[in-house]
Amino acid sequence: MLVSSRVPKWIRVTLFVSTVLLMVAGIISAIVSALPGCDARPTTEEAQAAQGTSRAKIRVFASHPFLVEVVERLAGDSVEVVAPWKKGDGDPAFWKPTADEIGAIQSCDLIVLNGAGFEHWTDQAALPRARVCDTTASLKAKLIEVAGPTHSHGPQGEHSHAGTAFTTWVSPELARVQAHEVAARLEKLVPVRAAAIQVTLAEIDAELAATSAALADAAKHEHRWLASHPVYGYLGQAAGIEIASVLWEPGEMPSEDEWAKFAALLSGLRATQPMPTAWMLWEADPGSAVRARLDALGVKVVVVPQYGDDGGGAGGSVIKQIRASAEAMRDAVAQPKP
Repeated sequence: MLVSSRVPKWIRVTLFVSTVLLMVAGIISAIVSALPGCDARPTTEEAQAAQGTSRAKIRVFASHPFLVEVVERLAGDSVEVVAPWKKGDGDPAFWKPTADEIGAIQSCDLIVLNGAGFEHWTDQAALPRARVCDTTASLKAKLIEVAGPTHSHGPQGEHSHAGTAFTTWVSPELARVQAHEVAARLEKLVPVRAAAIQVTLAEIDAELAATSAALADAAKHEHRWLASHPVYGYLGQAAGIEIASVLWEPGEMPSEDEWAKFAALLSGLRATQPMPTAWMLWEADPGSAVRARLDALGVKVVVVPQYGDDGGGAGGSVIKQIRASAEAMRDAVAQPKP
């Protein structure tokens, strides 16, 4: 640095010393930054770790009871499951989230969807694609298209079953694929639990395999079934059985016109093959009055819920309930026919 000789000597000395000190500081900084492990700036991994320790648990949205069960069993207490649809009393398939609820879902670290048309609300909600796990995306060839009239029942009001059938989880084959899709995403999100996730996944696979075995045994005894609702297509697909469905609701007495149509349906089935006893799947108990009418027609009821309940020792587990239902189907038709 050039300084005029007219500048007082003490100022020139001060400037010289300051310049030397700055040069020394720069050299020291360069040496320190070159040493391994001495960079003051955190690496990407360190920043992510610091963020993880300062924030709440990893948040995972799951769109219905089967997926909630899978996430909770696989991830344990390492995640917080977000399921605002639980606050409603109706079928989660007809849940309509508020703007605030959509915002909460969008902020989740992982968004687990059933797909196959189950989450109608996603048509109007912009979800972060990188964080969405569509558990049936790889099952397009297995998905069933159904046709059906519009009808009304329960708190959800008027609706139709036409379109893609979405009750994929009643099939142990498809449920297994869905569970594996969730496991793969959770292993990336919570790598420290990868080994535990694989152990639990093997347990789920074993339960689903037992369900498949029970369905296969049921099909050996009876390959044609009736159903109160067109929600068992995937169960029929997995078991290799034919299912003829009506649109009846548990606890509601069908009209006489509906009973006449049902009798004609039953007669058509019996015309192709003798069926002294026919078997009908229901989502819940139809009620004593409906059971009595069915008994008079030689039709027996087997309850197969879509979602887990507290009956049959399922304790709210969809996986255990579907297995119990498959075993109930097997045991019912294995009995000697009258």
